[in-house]
Amino acid sequence: MGPKERKETAQREKDAGDEAYGEELYKRAAAHYAAAADLDPGDISCLIKRAKANFSMNKCEECVAYCDEALGRRRRRRDARCGCDEKLAADALFLKALALLNLAVCAADHEPAITALEGSLELRPGSKETRAKLEMAKRNRDAFAEQERLDQEAAKTHRDKGLELLRKKKYKEAEMQFTEAIKRNPRYPKNFSDRARCLIELNSLPKVLEDANRCIELDDTLGMGYLRKGLVQIAMAKYEDAIATLVDGLKHDPQNLSIHNGLRECAARIKMAKDSDAIAKDLTKHQRKIECLHKQLNEGENKASKERSRRMKSEKLVKTLSSQVEQLRSANERNANLERKLSECRERFEQLQSIQNRILQHFTCPISHEVMNDPLMAADGHTYEAKFIRDWFRRGHNTSPITNVELEHKKLLPNHVLRSAIEECKKM
Repeated sequence: MGPKERKETAQREKDAGDEAYGEELYKRAAAHYAAAADLDPGDISCLIKRAKANFSMNKCEECVAYCDEALGRRRRRRDARCGCDEKLAADALFLKALALLNLAVCAADHEPAITALEGSLELRPGSKETRAKLEMAKRNRDAFAEQERLDQEAAKTHRDKGLELLRKKKYKEAEMQFTEAIKRNPRYPKNFSDRARCLIELNSLPKVLEDANRCIELDDTLGMGYLRKGLVQIAMAKYEDAIATLVDGLKHDPQNLSIHNGLRECAARIKMAKDSDAIAKDLTKHQRKIECLHKQLNEGENKASKERSRRMKSEKLVKTLSSQVEQLRSANERNANLERKLSECRERFEQLQSIQNRILQHFTCPISHEVMNDPLMAADGHTYEAKFIRDWFRRGHNTSPITNVELEHKKLLPNHVLRSAIEECKKM
């Protein structure tokens, strides 16, 4: 198809789109305008009409996209400064602004719409409709801003009351105050974190998980969101998920002692679960043996009382029972040995935990294999991961990453105290 034929076909598609739009068949009109835009990319009016059809179907995001595409094509054209083209650009900016105003939910959302209306008015200064819409958009923006200010003040009042009730351990009342604060300011992550803390105490675990996830979604650098989520996962016995969550929290807040304590609690719960499962299985096994023995003994006694001829079988059964009782005694002795070994393991765990505490107090960053194998201490007395502190100096810093005080030198010294604790841990 030649250029002339393409233009003629594009015009027919555009006329069909105008006819469908006049009959309020917006979806069909949008399809005709799309075909026309493909056939004649230089005619940006096809894209603007397609955007208008989408706006009529309340598809505001698509409307904005097509207006932007039309404006982009105009900028790339050489004859973009002709009067007709400026009128189309003004129409595209005006239509884009209408769609953005429909999408606006806060004061900041009005700014792109105001910019588009100002651009449209610059291209078509005499448009009273555009000027009126611009003034309305500014009034709406200011009204939203004032309402947001009032909501933030009210949210702060509810949050302060919630924190005071939380200190008094009135968790239900505190949870209600944080809920009111969230209604006034749903974008403040700490309100979700503090409400999650109340819900933990109220044992409403699914809601805690929702609030913790929302807190992380709003600010993924806030360690308390990961802490709340990790604690509820521990309470739900999802230990692997809890470890992953708490480790993510340490990446953003490595100095948060509560997250470190959460990891320790999770490790202890995992160990307790394994120990209790082993003991429970052993006890269940013995209990079944006991029940089986009682059953066989009762059957033997009944048979012996009914028929003398079955005494021999009963005596044989008694011998069997005696043998099994002996096996049960032996099993009990093994259980006693298991208890002693468990006590020894607990004592060894406490020793390891003591060494671990000595190790952890030297770290200012998450533990890695490199730090464990070669802990280095800077001039500020803090122990760092080697790659981190070397990159710090390589970028030209001469201050401490922790205290921001200028360092006397950039020499890195081995941390012998930490090294000694690590070696002691490995020996155990």
